[in-house]
Amino acid sequence: MGRKNRAQEGVTKAAKTFKDGADAVFDTVQGAAEATESAAMNAVDKSTDAINKALDRSDRK
Repeated sequence: MGRKNRAQEGVTKAAKTFKDGADAVFDTVQGAAEATESAAMNAVDKSTDAINKALDRSDRK
């Protein structure tokens, strides 16, 4: 195998390693964003429930 072919293989391997690493980072960030979104939506739901319960109690008085 010639020197040029070995260099090209090295570049291709390096690019694949970089892409694999970037993919792992993006997956981690996406997972964190989804967890944050879920927590925020749950907080909104809990707040809505609490307000509605308080309004129900005030109607009974």
